[in-house]
Amino acid sequence: MGPRKKWSQNFLINRGARERLVQSIEMNPGDKIWEIGPGLGSITRILLDKGVDLTAFEIDPGYIDYLKVAFKDDHNFSIVKGDVVKTWKEVAVTEGKPRGIVGNLPYNAASAIIASFIENNNFPEQFAAIVQSEMADRITAKPSSKNYSSFSLLCQYACDVKDMGTIGSGSFFPKPNVSSKIIRMLPHHKFDHLIDQQLFFILIRDCFASRRKTLQNNLKNAAGRRLQKYGKELLFEAFESEGIALSTRAEVLIVDQYVSVCNKISQLYETK
Repeated sequence: MGPRKKWSQNFLINRGARERLVQSIEMNPGDKIWEIGPGLGSITRILLDKGVDLTAFEIDPGYIDYLKVAFKDDHNFSIVKGDVVKTWKEVAVTEGKPRGIVGNLPYNAASAIIASFIENNNFPEQFAAIVQSEMADRITAKPSSKNYSSFSLLCQYACDVKDMGTIGSGSFFPKPNVSSKIIRMLPHHKFDHLIDQQLFFILIRDCFASRRKTLQNNLKNAAGRRLQKYGKELLFEAFESEGIALSTRAEVLIVDQYVSVCNKISQLYETK
């Protein structure tokens, strides 16, 4: 029943921090809420006391057994066994999309969890999580900053993101060597006009494949791999037609520009 290093388990022992996390999103009795990584159920208890319909995703069999006993009298509680990235889709099909998701996310899986919800169009109305400070800084990073990345673009493409404050390492057991932050993400639907979402996901990753290289060099490589069907000349034309010099680096462009370029690529390819 101890924290397991292989799953990056660091339990939040600071009640004030747990309250801050839960208060980061609005919820009403009966709302369908998902919790990721409930552990021993400290955050779970706060959520259930609010009267929500709670589904928890837990990977550790020992904690699953404990939670089933600890919350056996809470009829609005259910638990799903396994890696949330691999299990949430089936739950969404059978139970529907949640109104909110909260969790103290494992450091080694936070980006994969967030990306899974965004890339599969299942991001809830509200999302609040505790992540490593470095991850939070990537999520909220601005263009041309050292933390700005394809993951920053992915998150900001889907959501308005907000840093809700730092949680010191002493708030966890075992005590990690890094600090954490609460991040809140609320879908904004600004880019519903994007023609090809999968193209966008591939393009932003390929443009950041070699961070210090220019767009031209990264696009040459992309045209030889995942974006081969478009060809480098079409990719170059799409960027230049949007007023973006190929000598530019990926880190200076904002989400809006990548969305516009993606739509231009789709249009050029359609008329090719």
